[in-house]
Amino acid sequence: MLPGWCPWEDERMSHAHAAAASALYPKFVRLRRDRIVGGVCAGVSAHLGVDVRWVRLFFAGACFAAGVGLILYSLLWMFTPLCPPGEEPQTESGPAWPATTSYLLAAIGVVGAMVSLSVFGGANWVVVFVAGVVAVGAVVAWQAYDRGLSSTRNFLALALGIVLVMGGVTAVAFVGEDGGTTGVVVAVLAAVTGVGLLVVPLLVRLATSLAEERKATAVADQRSEIASRLHDSVLQTLALIQKRAADPAEVARLARSQERELRAWLFDATPGARTEDLTLFGALAKAAGEVEDLHAVTIRPVTVGDDAAFTGATEPVVLAAREAMVNAAKHAGVDRVDVYAENLGGELAVYVRDRGAGFDPAAVAADRHGVRDSIVARMERAGGTATVHSEPGEGTEVVLSLAL
Repeated sequence: MLPGWCPWEDERMSHAHAAAASALYPKFVRLRRDRIVGGVCAGVSAHLGVDVRWVRLFFAGACFAAGVGLILYSLLWMFTPLCPPGEEPQTESGPAWPATTSYLLAAIGVVGAMVSLSVFGGANWVVVFVAGVVAVGAVVAWQAYDRGLSSTRNFLALALGIVLVMGGVTAVAFVGEDGGTTGVVVAVLAAVTGVGLLVVPLLVRLATSLAEERKATAVADQRSEIASRLHDSVLQTLALIQKRAADPAEVARLARSQERELRAWLFDATPGARTEDLTLFGALAKAAGEVEDLHAVTIRPVTVGDDAAFTGATEPVVLAAREAMVNAAKHAGVDRVDVYAENLGGELAVYVRDRGAGFDPAAVAADRHGVRDSIVARMERAGGTATVHSEPGEGTEVVLSLAL
């Protein structure tokens, strides 16, 4: 090892460089702020840190090169998501042009693309004009997609865009009708292009929306799992420490035990890996032993059927059962909790019973998360079910079910 070198220093520096790069080049999205047509130029400006006026001049100038600027702008508009409201990056730029100037520059770019296609590409002026009509229709339709289809105005705008695009496509087909095989090919290509201009942006937006929804669901599930973990471990131990505050040795033991468990969960455990080679029934017995040590109750799990692997799919059952044991030890007022687990025909069922005080599940306060989040919601996220049977004075039974 080199003198003065720390192995974790490189990792820290790499994170710092990544953060700096993220700040220098924010995620490329189209912006609503300063948007003239589709927000592409504003997005490129924010991403690269270039004045938006230079970006607009570049796209307008590139339109004179056989419409390259217009094609590039359309592709970026089609495949780049629009930044959600309130999340746009803060950028520094020089004095902005008046909106009229920006609109005029966009019109010059479109005209330049049409002229270059006619002069250098040899396209018929009629075809060029029809292509311009199709382009206008695409702009109207894509702007309606960006605004959303939740209002009558946007539906009318989308309908107008469809009429312009499909009308232009039909006109191109009629223009090439007398051209034999070439005319048929032109008509087919025009039809495919028109449908693509209307359908592809919609599909891209639907795919992006689905990905964002999945991401939000994953984040919400992860937050719920973290909250359940903290409730099952840290918060439970803190409650025990408060009750045993008069015993410094016991408080220290609880704190050390919780520290080891929390460190193992945060730093040692990885998805799909376990620090100990446990089976499902073994993990259930270990959880019962932990609750016995913490709450001075007797728990002797009874298991029936084939044991299963203790994996990420079966872990929620063990955690939910552990929470049910903790609740029984804390609130039932008994010195024994019965746990029965069976795995028959691929159907896993775990029963946690006590003959204690019982409670009314419907009367549980909304701010109590033990049963609601750590048991019921956790099992639902795992694809199983959790049922709580309890009445005041009649004890409590928690039934956990999961198909393996």
